Amino acid sequence: MLNKTIQYSAVALAVMLASTSVSAAPEKETVAVGSETSATITKAIAKRAATTTTINDKSDAVTVSKPPLFNTSASLQRTNTYSNQKSAKNLKQELKAFQALDFNNKAKKTRAEMQKYRQANSTLAKSSGNAEKYGSNHLYIHDGAVYLYDDLDGDGYYSKLRVDFDVDSPYSDYFDVYAELFIRRVGDAEWTHYYTTDVFEIYSDYSSDEYSVTTRLNTGFPPGNYEVLIDLFEYGYYGVVDTLSPYNDYDLTNLPLEDKTYESSGVYTDTYVDSVKTEIFTDADGDGFYREFTISFDVDTESSNLRNVYVNLYQRTNGNQWQFETTTDVFTVDGFSADDVYEISGDWQSGYPANYYDFKLEVIDADTGEVLDDVSPEFSSLLQVPLEDANNDTRKSDPNPPSSTTSSGAGGGSTGALTLISLALLGAWRRKVKR
Repeated sequence: MLNKTIQYSAVALAVMLASTSVSAAPEKETVAVGSETSATITKAIAKRAATTTTINDKSDAVTVSKPPLFNTSASLQRTNTYSNQKSAKNLKQELKAFQALDFNNKAKKTRAEMQKYRQANSTLAKSSGNAEKYGSNHLYIHDGAVYLYDDLDGDGYYSKLRVDFDVDSPYSDYFDVYAELFIRRVGDAEWTHYYTTDVFEIYSDYSSDEYSVTTRLNTGFPPGNYEVLIDLFEYGYYGVVDTLSPYNDYDLTNLPLEDKTYESSGVYTDTYVDSVKTEIFTDADGDGFYREFTISFDVDTESSNLRNVYVNLYQRTNGNQWQFETTTDVFTVDGFSADDVYEISGDWQSGYPANYYDFKLEVIDADTGEVLDDVSPEFSSLLQVPLEDANNDTRKSDPNPPSSTTSSGAGGGSTGALTLISLALLGAWRRKVKR
């Protein structure tokens, strides 16, 4: 399993596909990092994460078994109804999946300091009744993946990263968990805390409860190779339940990063999508695929002036080309305000078979036509959304999403063969059979 570094373009209709190390225009090159120096193919299949909220309108939803729908895509002859409007949602408070990290203006806490403080001051029990019932290994982090974005100056160092991880249990039960994320430069001794997730629920070893944290590096990160560590906790208890580190998942290490103060590019834009939420509605046949959805998004600008923008929405399935869906009205973005959230609502009637759809948001300057931002894989809530049209909402389909990631690569790096073998064995030791 390889680190997956994804470069994305702000060009309209950019196709964000897995590519070979030599890509044909207009696709951007996809580069695998970590122990690999090049990749022949890298393909990421993200699961619906905690930032996608499912709202059921049926209390007796039916779950059936059927092969995954990998080979169906939306028809060019499709009918739908779209509306868009300013939203009352406050995504900055509601969603914590996006974090701007500024080490120059942030109190640093090391992992050792946090562990010492918890042990000395926590009034909570160290472990849960579930640990006593099932054993100390009742929860584990099955897998982790890192995606890198925003290399504006093309020097190979990125200023934004997304960390995905999947918490599982070998037991058929529900568990409330949360995680702390740490970062350090490769070779440093201390881990520095940079994010604590919300509490989220997982069930057994189901693969539909992956969590995603996206972080923009503002200051305090000179160009270099960094690595990430994840500590897992069961909610209500202070003891670490499991840890995923570069020693047992090398997707988490050798990440070429720098903060945005080191980026120098004439194409830099100060306006971007900060957070996204996807809600899905109406599943008449109870098969886990929905016909209506609302995508809410908060666009921010670092400019001191108000900015008039509109947003284009695209969808695709199975890595196919993006298909245009709709355009919003023009709306105004005011700095980092939480009051300018906008939303697109869709109701699909025909031409959309049951499948897991990816969405892309493209932010356009209404005055100049410039593409300001273009996002899809940065936000798990835009990926693998289970949808179908009204005509298909009368038949049963498989509600379980596909696997987390698949990748293959070639090439050698600075890591020696013996080390790679050891890491591979550690990775294999951690793998569990997934549903």
